[in-house]
Amino acid sequence: MNPVQNIRVKTAANTALGGDFVRNEPTGDMLEIGSVPGTPNDLQAILDDTNRKIRVLTEEAAKAGMKRSYFQDLPHASAETLLKNLMDIPRYRAFFGPPRKDMWDVAAYFSVCKSNQVSVSYRDPDHMLESVRRLYILAPFLFMITDNSSAFAEGRPVSGHPGMQYRTALGRRGGVPDYVFTAQTGEEYLRDHIHHVMNNALFVYYNEEGELLRLPENEWLTFQDLRERGLNTATNYFFSESVLWPDVKIAALKDENGQVINHRYESRMWGVGIHQHQSALLITAALAFNAAFSKKTDQLVSSFGFEAGGVDQLREHLQSAYRNARAHDGAFLDISYGTGSMSDFARQFADLLEEAYDGQGFEGALAPILSICRTGLTDAKINRLMFPTLEELNAFQRTYDPALFNDPERCALMLFEKELPVALQRSPRCA
Repeated sequence: MNPVQNIRVKTAANTALGGDFVRNEPTGDMLEIGSVPGTPNDLQAILDDTNRKIRVLTEEAAKAGMKRSYFQDLPHASAETLLKNLMDIPRYRAFFGPPRKDMWDVAAYFSVCKSNQVSVSYRDPDHMLESVRRLYILAPFLFMITDNSSAFAEGRPVSGHPGMQYRTALGRRGGVPDYVFTAQTGEEYLRDHIHHVMNNALFVYYNEEGELLRLPENEWLTFQDLRERGLNTATNYFFSESVLWPDVKIAALKDENGQVINHRYESRMWGVGIHQHQSALLITAALAFNAAFSKKTDQLVSSFGFEAGGVDQLREHLQSAYRNARAHDGAFLDISYGTGSMSDFARQFADLLEEAYDGQGFEGALAPILSICRTGLTDAKINRLMFPTLEELNAFQRTYDPALFNDPERCALMLFEKELPVALQRSPRCA
């Protein structure tokens, strides 16, 4: 979509939905929906609401002659092309209109990569640290099992996980902050987070009149620097916090009037596709609020060596797991994860996840992610089998029926089950 088409589809979808649920992202090709919030007892209502919004947005796009990419990105589109369709929104214009040369890699990440995010209101700081640390340890695994990328990015062949590769451009703004490993309490983690925010290198800030100003190339200010100018305002603090994009983000929680009333943590490593929003919600919720499941997950993680040797060993194992996932080169889940293999971890994790939701009516919603964990056939792996060339990929994008998104209880393995034997014969390396 270009920006004019984007606004047309967004307006039509929000009108049909009766609220401001469809939101802009930096470039015109993308629209994001937000679900209703809820308690751990409201998971089905959240899923139903999200699926309704996806259907409405899909229908309104179809009326305008468009459909969403089957893949979690636009494999043929370059960052340069996408950034030419920047939305006319002050924040995005200040960031990327055009990108500073020393921020190009960050701009490319924001234009090319798409993801699902799940936010959680933590009970107290210790619950937050416990949950965030667990998600970080699991992040390479969660990236992999919900990956719906293809073998191409910006029209070029790519091996490994392209989204994780693009994220490396974020540097200290992304990834895994070191204080995740060193904080002893939730309060300490929050203090370290505040220090990180106050020393984050800003390229944009708000002046006394509330205008968003962009700094010239190679110039940076931190919140501490802004203090000397009398601009150490809540607005600049929350802005500095908002331009940190780690894989598990601490972010402001706002009321209906946009006022910050608390904070939340946001898991950001989830792919985008048919089932990914459901898989992300159910896994994140169980890790946060099902004490038995989170304890068994911690025990499983420990059995793979992540907690065995203290902070240094944990850091080393996690860094290695990130590298292995980011550059898996067609191995997918057949990579090392801690002291074992990710495929073995996935099968055991699937058993725990299925047990956590036993008898609660989520069998259909869990079926895709359980299948992926037990077979190792991630959506990304199936995509590479089915569409080994950019020509085949683009042909599918043009001809597929977007109604397939109406059934979120399927993964790529289920969708292409009949065609898969032929694809496996053609590409034995991925068998």
